[in-house]
Amino acid sequence: MSPNVATPGAHEPTFVTTTDSIQLAPELNSSITHILRSKDPLDAQEFNSVEYINKIFPNEHSLATVDQVLLRLQEKAKQVQEELRELTRAQTDGGQKGQEEVEAAKKGIEMLFYKIKEIKEKATQSEQMVQEITQDIKSLDYAKRHLTTSITTLKRLQMLVTAVDQLKAMAQRKQYRETAQLLEAVLQLIQYFRTFQNVRQIAELTESVAKLQADLERDIMKDFEQGFTQDGILVGNIAQLASACLVINILGEDVRQNLVEWYCKLQLRAYRSVFKPNEEVSALDNTSRRYAWLKRLLKIHDEEHAHIFPAAWDVSRVLCTQFCQITRTDLENILAKSASSVGVPLLLQTLQLTLEFETQLENRFLSRDVEYALNEEVENAGFAESISPCFEPYLSLYIEAEDKALEDKINGFKLQEPVPEDDLSVTVLASSTDIFLFYKSALTNCAKLSRKKPFLDLCTVFGKWLRVYANDVLLSKLPKQEYLRSICIVLNTADYSLTTTSQLEERLWANIDPEFVGQVNMESERQAFLYIISACTKALVRAVESHYDPALQTMSKLAWATVENVGDQSEYVSLIQATLKTCVGAIQELITNKRYFRTFCDKFIESFVSRFAINLTRCKPISEIGAEQMLLDTQAVKSLLIEIPNLGLETAVPVPTSFVKFVNRGLGKVETILKTTMSPHEPLDMFIDHYFLLIGDRNLSNFQRILELKGLKRAEQQQMVDLFQKKQAGMENLQENSPIMSLLQGMPAHISNQGVVGPSAGLVGNMVGIPSGPMTPGAPGNGNSRDNPYQLGNIVTSSILSHSPFSALAAQHLNSPSAGNNASMLGSELATGSGGGAGGSGGLFGLGQDRDSNSGSGPGVANNSGQSGGQPGSSFAAGAKINVNIRKFVAGMRAKKDQDSNQSASQGN
Repeated sequence: MSPNVATPGAHEPTFVTTTDSIQLAPELNSSITHILRSKDPLDAQEFNSVEYINKIFPNEHSLATVDQVLLRLQEKAKQVQEELRELTRAQTDGGQKGQEEVEAAKKGIEMLFYKIKEIKEKATQSEQMVQEITQDIKSLDYAKRHLTTSITTLKRLQMLVTAVDQLKAMAQRKQYRETAQLLEAVLQLIQYFRTFQNVRQIAELTESVAKLQADLERDIMKDFEQGFTQDGILVGNIAQLASACLVINILGEDVRQNLVEWYCKLQLRAYRSVFKPNEEVSALDNTSRRYAWLKRLLKIHDEEHAHIFPAAWDVSRVLCTQFCQITRTDLENILAKSASSVGVPLLLQTLQLTLEFETQLENRFLSRDVEYALNEEVENAGFAESISPCFEPYLSLYIEAEDKALEDKINGFKLQEPVPEDDLSVTVLASSTDIFLFYKSALTNCAKLSRKKPFLDLCTVFGKWLRVYANDVLLSKLPKQEYLRSICIVLNTADYSLTTTSQLEERLWANIDPEFVGQVNMESERQAFLYIISACTKALVRAVESHYDPALQTMSKLAWATVENVGDQSEYVSLIQATLKTCVGAIQELITNKRYFRTFCDKFIESFVSRFAINLTRCKPISEIGAEQMLLDTQAVKSLLIEIPNLGLETAVPVPTSFVKFVNRGLGKVETILKTTMSPHEPLDMFIDHYFLLIGDRNLSNFQRILELKGLKRAEQQQMVDLFQKKQAGMENLQENSPIMSLLQGMPAHISNQGVVGPSAGLVGNMVGIPSGPMTPGAPGNGNSRDNPYQLGNIVTSSILSHSPFSALAAQHLNSPSAGNNASMLGSELATGSGGGAGGSGGLFGLGQDRDSNSGSGPGVANNSGQSGGQPGSSFAAGAKINVNIRKFVAGMRAKKDQDSNQSASQGN
């Protein structure tokens, strides 16, 4: 509906309408809405007149009520105007009232200020009135206070004069006990009159008291001098001297120290006289007489003189301190003069006596006073190291003596006969326990003598001879004839020495002075014993090598080119099995720390795989049937190698999965080489394709090594080399040098990311490069045979794989995105019948992994062992099936080739 509809006869409104709307700020609109809290649409912030009218008149029939609506709106407008007038009027009236209230407030404030001022003036007047009233009372109070002070001062002055007169009288009569009491009172009174020194009479009195103190000190010192003879013997009155000490105690600290110093010098005068320098009694071997002399002096002091001096003076401690100072100076001079001639036993004996004497003094003064002994802050009585440090510069003689003793001991160890092989009671060389028992005794003795620089020097001597023992004794005990028992005894000795060296280092840390702890380090000695252990491990490997070397020679002497049938395992395999069971079983039993047996296993696998692979080059030429027999023999050897950790054990334990993979990784390369050698060299394309599939590199030297193993003639090799170079030219994803062939190159293979982690990483480097899944040299995921001619879809390769476990891998490969990766893993798969024997990481038997040999084993271990040669029957069956199928395939291919040749010849005719 339009808002401009007019109704006939409608009353004209009395207000002016406009289409302009007043726009207020959003904050103001929000505040108005919050205050009014109105639900009327007309009060809305965004009122729309058109929408409002259309809502009232939604259709034509509703126009009948337009007059009524108009009247209501006019009444509403009038009502609003009335409210506006009222609000305006109220606002105007409110402003006037506010002004009146402000004026009234100002008048009230002025009245308040006036009243406060009036109150303040009245208070000032009141204070003046009170001061005038009390002025006379204050004067009287001050007069009373001064009068009281004057009376007190006069009384104290009278007391001081009287006390001084009495003090003079008592001092003249040498009544020292009463003198001490009077002197203490006089000194307190004098202290009171310090502020009256400007008064002449007070100054004279103070001067007379000071003179009296000096006279008392002089008289008492004279009494003590007369009370003791020149030899320190008491001849005076003990009671009088004890009373005189009370006076000395009041005279002050300096006077007391002078008296004690005089007494100690008097008592030690005879000691200085008896033990004069250059006298026989002053020699180093008479040091015990010095200490005995002090013990007698202390006994006399405790029985006769101790009652004279107050206990708080601790005269006996001062006496012992001065004795130690004199004795230390004398011994320093004696040692300086006789250092070149003094014997080590005498030096150590004197030092031991000195240490015992210091301990006795410590115990005397710590146990004498209970409160002193229980004081946690006091660690010693002050006599520890009071004399003994003078020996430290000369303890180098003792260290040299220990050094010489160790040298003689090590030289004796070198001359000892090696342990007989038939002596089953020895597992560790007795020399190792002997040297450490010597170290324990020397450590204990030196700790009693000194824990500082000499002790550090002894630690250095210990380390030096441990290194000599490792390098000159243990290494020399390694047998040249490769005796297993002797090598194991040396290894056990090095292990014992390694462990004991760490314990020795901790013991040295605990005994040496904290200042030198950081300088004690036996890491180089530990490394020396670790080197011995490593050398023993290598020696064990060489010893076992020498035992199974005849078997490898037997293998190389066989005519592998003329083998006609594949039978049971060869004789050399039985020799290897018998040798390893005997040798490795003995090593298992002899090595006490099985961690090193695990290291030996790692090292031995590395060595055996390398020697076995190199021995293949001595067996050429190898026929296809001969390679099949070798493959069967290799599987038998692998089954034995996997069980090496159990050789010599009464109860077999599960072999760790990592070790199984370790063995499979090594011998898998040998098996791959044999499978490549076993491939028929005709047709040529098939053989080269097989090489790319298994070896997977473009290295011409490696290819020629395979041809040499097969025993092909030069003309045949040249034809195959030409075709090999032609085919590999278009293969971008082939490796430059396959790690599989590194065994025949006599060089370590590249260590891949999947190599074994641990101390045997170097040896494992020769066994990596066989990935854990089926791979080919083609591009990843590329199914186009023209782009990748070496896919498993190739008709020739598929013919071989269809009769062997390769068929399962072919099905996986055709659906795998990694189909274009390295094909070298297929050699391992042929050997194991599955992919479980090549992946993962091994080296569990490494030196740095101190875990049980069955760690990591579980259900997966048994499965892997079964797939990887752990069960000889299944492995041999799988290998035999592969060989039979390949022979059938080769015979069929040759028959077909002969038939095709005959047909071509007949057609030509």
